[in-house]
Amino acid sequence: MLDADAARPKFASTIPVPERRRRRSLRQAAETLVLVHPSVKRLSDDGAIEEMAHDLMIGADDFAAINVAVSGREVTLVCVCSPAWRVPGRHAFFELKAVAAASGRTVVLVPERFIRREPRLANAMLIAGAQGAEIGLTDRMKILAHLVENGGSAPLLDLAVMVRGEEPVDAVMALVIEGGLYIDLDRPILPSTEVHLVQPL
Repeated sequence: MLDADAARPKFASTIPVPERRRRRSLRQAAETLVLVHPSVKRLSDDGAIEEMAHDLMIGADDFAAINVAVSGREVTLVCVCSPAWRVPGRHAFFELKAVAAASGRTVVLVPERFIRREPRLANAMLIAGAQGAEIGLTDRMKILAHLVENGGSAPLLDLAVMVRGEEPVDAVMALVIEGGLYIDLDRPILPSTEVHLVQPL
């Protein structure tokens, strides 16, 4: 990977450091959204799309490639920074998508403005902050039983009061991260926010 970076055109290294940091944060934002999405699973990266982009003279700092499985189908999300998505720069990404398809890979182009849309991103970051929170088996079963008895949905506060521990809301959010529950990210998260049981495909 270091060799590939060294071989990139020099113009890619002239991007100001603050701009590089902003673009690195795009990957973090996209990975956060992937983490909390019930039908998207993060897969390991293999660098294949990055190599194709390098061959097409696409700057390494202009995008972030993330391999995921969407409802069991493997795709690569190519998250494109806003400056690179402007015409005519975006045409190179459509070419990248075509080259990837010719090699049997599916690429989904995702503009930065879509990833940074609020309140979705802030909600995703809030939920992701609960990663690693512990919830006991008994509390887990109580939550699932309550959701089933109430048609698959219940207010966040109603579920949180069932959890023993110092951070009951984090425990509920941990179930969202696991993929068993989901929350509408396009609305602010409040005590009254409906939490839904993920229905099997």
